[in-house]
Amino acid sequence: MLEEGSGSSGASSPEPEEPFTPKFKVSLSDHVNKDGESVKFTLQVSQNGRTVGMVEREFEDFEYLDHCVSTGPGVLGLIVPPVPLRSATDPYNAEIQSRKVMGKESKTLIPDEFNKDCRQLQKYLELLLSHPVLGKNQRLHDFLTEKEPPPRTKVKRGLMGRLSDTLEARKQRWPDSEEFFQQERDWVARYQPALTNAASALASVTAAHLRVGHQLEGVVTALKLSSCPNQHLHQKQFNNMNTIFLECLDGVKGVEDEEGYEGERVLGSVLGLWQRYVTGEAAMLLHRTCLMVDYQACNRALDKAKPNRKEAVSVEV
Repeated sequence: MLEEGSGSSGASSPEPEEPFTPKFKVSLSDHVNKDGESVKFTLQVSQNGRTVGMVEREFEDFEYLDHCVSTGPGVLGLIVPPVPLRSATDPYNAEIQSRKVMGKESKTLIPDEFNKDCRQLQKYLELLLSHPVLGKNQRLHDFLTEKEPPPRTKVKRGLMGRLSDTLEARKQRWPDSEEFFQQERDWVARYQPALTNAASALASVTAAHLRVGHQLEGVVTALKLSSCPNQHLHQKQFNNMNTIFLECLDGVKGVEDEEGYEGERVLGSVLGLWQRYVTGEAAMLLHRTCLMVDYQACNRALDKAKPNRKEAVSVEV
């Protein structure tokens, strides 16, 4: 028997919290509406297995959502899921991006990669919705359910903001007072350059595959133009060999293109996401360091002020 006054241990212990469940699920359609430089993505939002709405959003809407979520209340100390980088949509930037991949002298334009944008934006929203804190953000829910996007305000960094960033960056080497966060900073310092190098190496390999595929396409075109009339036996033999060779080159070109795009789609997306995540962690740790330095400075100022205060009180007495 239990003694009087000794209740069950489970009666007073708090019940564990239930795992967080996202309120909505979202999927981006591959159908993209492009009007000049404006690109609209179609979002299908569902709740409890039932579609609750279809909304259209531009990339600027996602950027403004990221600003609202990352600057809202209760986000200090959190690593906010990073918004993807904007793809080139205007002809000038598309040409610059194509020359980076295909070579400076190339006139080939890489087609729009809207499928890649849709995958990255969908992953961004899924990460926000599954976050136990950010997933409850009302701005995020309005973004998914309101027919019209929330009104955007242009966010500008003035001179004082840039000066503040410079001063905060000087505190980056200040040692942390807690071992765990110091180890995290050391890990980020090692891991961030490694991720950058890996992404750069993958971009070089992808560009090499696409360039080889483009050169093979030129060879195939030239061989097609070199066919001759089937008037003599040797001409027929040449055309037959030419056709077989064309089919081989065309198959190799397809493999090169597939390997280039597949590597960028799979490994490139993961590396890009991790790069942005590590950058977000570095920003969070820097903000913590700045708060720690300010806190320590305030404590030193308080310690210096205490003897003067005691002397003033003794003189008054």
